[in-house]
Amino acid sequence: MKSKFQKVKGTYDILPPESIKWNKALAIFQSISNQFGYEEIKTPIIEDINLFKQNIGYETDVSKEMFSWKDSSSNQLVLKPEMTAPVVRAYIESGFFRSKPLCKLFYIDALFRKEKPQKGRQRQFHQFGIEALGSSEVEQDVEVILLATKVLFQLGITNTNLQINNIGNHETRKKYEAKLNEYFTDYKSHLSKISQNRLKNNSLRILDSKEKEDLEIIKNAPLIKEFLTKDEQNNFTKLLSHLDALGISYTESGHLVRGLDYYNGTTFEITNMSSKSQNALLGGGRYDYLVESMGGPSTPAIGFAAGIERLLTESTIDDKNETVDFFISFDTHSKRAIKIANQLIDEGYSIHIDTLKKSEKNQLKNAIKMSANFFLKCNELIELKNLSSKEECKINDFTELKKFIKS
Repeated sequence: MKSKFQKVKGTYDILPPESIKWNKALAIFQSISNQFGYEEIKTPIIEDINLFKQNIGYETDVSKEMFSWKDSSSNQLVLKPEMTAPVVRAYIESGFFRSKPLCKLFYIDALFRKEKPQKGRQRQFHQFGIEALGSSEVEQDVEVILLATKVLFQLGITNTNLQINNIGNHETRKKYEAKLNEYFTDYKSHLSKISQNRLKNNSLRILDSKEKEDLEIIKNAPLIKEFLTKDEQNNFTKLLSHLDALGISYTESGHLVRGLDYYNGTTFEITNMSSKSQNALLGGGRYDYLVESMGGPSTPAIGFAAGIERLLTESTIDDKNETVDFFISFDTHSKRAIKIANQLIDEGYSIHIDTLKKSEKNQLKNAIKMSANFFLKCNELIELKNLSSKEECKINDFTELKKFIKS
């Protein structure tokens, strides 16, 4: 039988048992973030379109893929396509820059991009990420990267590669971009159409290209480390020494850039090494000028974002539900069965009330299939069966039942 209605193209349902795996992953994100002192933030699903057009770069793929519309007051609204700009907006608007000199936030949210739906890419997708605002110290970069590695480890994703780079401040980048422009202009006719367009607006983004015809050209492109100031070089060296001390392996990637315009300084990406092609699991970096450009005070910041769907594809966490403590069966004594179920829930036990009233044989099969600990049937007496030991007994009331369970 086919439903009269189908889900919108580019979206999908998270159904059990997959939803069990999702909830386990979300618990890991929350637990580790809390361990590091990060607090959860939730921002509205809709924002003013200028929040993204003015801050992530109009020529970026993210900006071009936004779902936008005008409301009845002619305000141009958008379904948020990324999370850093909304978090920074909330940080400024709430006055956190006054009350939280070092503000550490994490989020788990749904985002929307109007791209062609394909495997691993949906129009509605989900991200987990963190943002640390207020510190310019290298140690803050180290903490963010350490948190990312802890999350991946807890998800069972171990065969990974941390790629890291420093893309300098605005002045450094201007000098570097000028050199890149010269280099890529010489190869313009050999570049992909996408990269030829990027050459007009932001040559730095060509380094992020995955097009086959671009890869060989990018290999020999100038490196930004040749343009870094002494302070930037020293900070990068210090960062790497911290990672060495923590035993976190990494690869210096001189051409690693991030896809959005607000990044500067430290940039990093963690990729999966288990498949033939390296696939990004998460990425992030510094954005020390974004808060000020959005109307807040000068505030250094760093963060990362990870696609939850991508992480779950690689994760080894299972989709098995928690064991049911009591499978509750009844025939004519429904009031008593529901009352006992209520009392068991108040005591902290998990229950499954069978309301189909199938035969006891079928009910027992279902109880075993659910891996229930006890099969409980309500008649004149409470009939209880331990499904592990096969021990059976008859009990008068709930007080006796509690004693039996504890014994």
